[in-house]
Amino acid sequence: MKERILARVSKTSKKSKDAITSIKHLRKGLAIYKTGKSPYWYVRLRDTLAGKNVVRSTKEVSRIEAIEAAHEFADNFHSKANSDFAQKKSNSFEHYAKLLMSMQKNSKWSSSDGKLLNRPNDGLIYYFGKYDVTKITSGMVRTYLMHLDESRSKPLAESTKYKHVIIIRKTLSLAVEDGLMQTLPLLPKQKTVDAPRHAFTDAEYIRFSKESFACASRGDVVRGVPITAHHAKMFKFVVHSFLRPTEGELFGLKHKDVQVKKDPVHLELNIRKGKTGRRDSPTLPLAVALYGSLKFPTELSKFDPDDYVWMPDYPNRRTAISTARRIFNHILEKAGLVDEDKKLTPYSLRHYALQSRLRSSHGKVNIYTLAKAAGTSVDQLERFYLKKMAPTNEMVRNLQVRGDEQPSAPRATPISNEYWVEPDDLMDL
Repeated sequence: MKERILARVSKTSKKSKDAITSIKHLRKGLAIYKTGKSPYWYVRLRDTLAGKNVVRSTKEVSRIEAIEAAHEFADNFHSKANSDFAQKKSNSFEHYAKLLMSMQKNSKWSSSDGKLLNRPNDGLIYYFGKYDVTKITSGMVRTYLMHLDESRSKPLAESTKYKHVIIIRKTLSLAVEDGLMQTLPLLPKQKTVDAPRHAFTDAEYIRFSKESFACASRGDVVRGVPITAHHAKMFKFVVHSFLRPTEGELFGLKHKDVQVKKDPVHLELNIRKGKTGRRDSPTLPLAVALYGSLKFPTELSKFDPDDYVWMPDYPNRRTAISTARRIFNHILEKAGLVDEDKKLTPYSLRHYALQSRLRSSHGKVNIYTLAKAAGTSVDQLERFYLKKMAPTNEMVRNLQVRGDEQPSAPRATPISNEYWVEPDDLMDL
């Protein structure tokens, strides 16, 4: 075995002066070696915390003296690293990270935060777990973010790095609450770039809606699941309710969460686990007809208040979401709306709904009411919806008003269908 190693070393040494000509393993993670370009022995130490090797010259020609220098370097290196480690487990980053996961056990953040904390090789607990929380600095966090890129062929998105920083902040905040730290360290700021999903245009939405009912009429089947009018109405319901097509909103909606209201006619939806928390969300009037077409023609006794409104045959709601996404993609394909440069998703229906409501109201919809109904903020509406909208005639007229003229003030109106009428051929439920 030794002869083969030496033969391999001898062979590679002809190729480069940097190639190893001699090596001696001292203990696990520690070795000394020589190359063809220097008379000195080098020490190579594995830094398990950072996941990389540390190399230094021993400045020794003698192998015996190089071995002694290597052991001294390794002992000093680990001693220095361990000085930042928690002397008590209750002071460690790992302790507070696990406390955070326990506190978030039933929250919407539990899964995503847990993945970043527990990821092997470069997760937050793997990297910072042994450290005393009081010793974690901004520089250490910055080094960690750089380490994330070093272990990948493609750098992580800035938004993903920002999530790591947020979790570090939440973890260290618990230590502040316990009085272990006075303040949080100044953590690195990550530049985030808004990347809103694409929205349907009016023409694309009409084509999609028509094709969804056409697929149902033909009885198209997607991976063993026949497309029905139920699915077509579900996608239309997103547009008239502004719900996110997620487990906490559209696919978490149960019959007990729906009430029909009047003056004006609309549904009031009790969204229990929305992205921004619980809310009571009013809909547009057509949502009443869509919901009624599912419920009222049948015997009411067949509906349990705890039944899901959409795709109730799937107890596993994630399976329901995956199935709905495949059906959505099939309809897109049949409608000729598949475009690599404009990738439409079920979320695009919500984006279309908000943009259409803003556009078709000619500036008269109350933007604060719309934001509250959709479970978002005015800032989000401006960043993700208004920013990408094509200018309306109302906007152009306001731009052309002369200095001595005063445009009429927009009238605050409730969420209604007053300015939004679906094509007649889409109203047949």
